[in-house]
Amino acid sequence: MKIGIVGGGISGTYLALQIKELHSNYDVVIFEHNDKLNKKIYATGNGKCNFANAGSLLDKYNNEEFVLPILNKYGYKEIANYFDSIGIPNILEGNNAYPMSKSAVTVGMMMENRVKELGIEVKLSYKVIDYKLNQNKTITVISENEETNVDKLVFASGGKSSSQLGSDGSCFDILTKHNYKISDLSPVLCPMKTKENTKLVDGVRSDVVLSVYRKDKLIHQEAGELLFKDKGISGIVTFNASHYVNKTNKQNITFHIDFANLAKGKIEYKDYVKYVNPKLANYLVNNKQDIHNVIFAFKDFYDFSVAHVTHGGVELSELKANSLESNKENNVYFIGEILNIDGICGGFNMMWAFSSAYKLANEL
Repeated sequence: MKIGIVGGGISGTYLALQIKELHSNYDVVIFEHNDKLNKKIYATGNGKCNFANAGSLLDKYNNEEFVLPILNKYGYKEIANYFDSIGIPNILEGNNAYPMSKSAVTVGMMMENRVKELGIEVKLSYKVIDYKLNQNKTITVISENEETNVDKLVFASGGKSSSQLGSDGSCFDILTKHNYKISDLSPVLCPMKTKENTKLVDGVRSDVVLSVYRKDKLIHQEAGELLFKDKGISGIVTFNASHYVNKTNKQNITFHIDFANLAKGKIEYKDYVKYVNPKLANYLVNNKQDIHNVIFAFKDFYDFSVAHVTHGGVELSELKANSLESNKENNVYFIGEILNIDGICGGFNMMWAFSSAYKLANEL
C-alpha cells in the first residue's frame, strides 16, 4: 500500500508519521512544494507553537457538528502523548498546550527527525499540478516534472493564508477541475478594516471588551488586548472576532468597544486620559465617542498574507458520512485547513490539523 500526501505542513507531516506508526509496511510519500517540511509551523503562536487546547470545544469552530466527534476521540491528550513519545514534552498554560521549550522549532525539528527515522519519503520542491484516477484503481500524482503512482491520495495542503509560507491555495484550482465544491475563501484570524479612519492611532494598544453586533444582535463578546492599525483593528480579540464575522452575513457588522470596562459609570472627556493612551484619548474626544461604547463599522478583512487561517474550503458535503474520504472519487481524502473548517485562536486550528490526521491514519 502506497499513500501519497499533498502538503508537508503540520497536518500532512503528522499524518505521515501516524500512518507509519500504525502501518509500518505501508509506503508513504509527502509531496511538498516548499524546500522544507513544516515551514509554517515556525510562525505559529509567535513561535511558541500553541498546538492544542485542553478546554471546552463548544463554539470554537464552524461546522462543529462535524469537528467535535473527531476532536473528542483524537484530541489534546492523544496529540500530547504522541509528542511526548517522540521527544516533545509539553505543558499547559491555562488550557493552551505548548511544547515545554516554548519553541515551534522544537516541534518542527523533532517531527522531521521522526520522519527520517521511519523512512518516510519526502519529495521537496515538488509542485503538484493535477492527479488522475486509473482503471487499476491507482492514482497518478502529476507534477511539473514527473508523475508518481499511489494507492491512496490525501490533500493536506492547507488554505490560502500566509502564502509566503507555502499555503497558496493552488490545490483549490486542482480540485475545482475535479468538480469539487469549494466554499468562498476569506481570511480569518486576521486584522479587520473599519469604515472609520484609524491612522491617527496606528500602533496604540489597549485592554478592551470587544462586542460584535450584526444589526442589533450580539454575535460575540470577548475581553483582551486590541491593537489599532492604519486602516482598522488587530490583536487577539480582533482575530477571534474575525472568526465570528466570517460565520455570519458580513453586512451591517459593527464593533462596540469598551476601553474602560473596569471603571463603572459615565466618564467625562477630560478624564479619558486616565484610562487610555493619551493619543487614543485625544482621538476619542475629537470624535465625540463614549469611552464605554466606541463604535466602528466593519469594512473588510486584511488580506491573506497576514491571516493565520483560511475560512472556507472543500465543502463537507463532498465527504462520505463520518469520513474524510471523498464521496465522488474513491481513495481521495482531505484533512486540515483545506476543508471548510476553522477555529478561533488558542491552538484550535493546529489541533484540528493534528486530529483530522489522527482520524484518517486510524481509518486507512
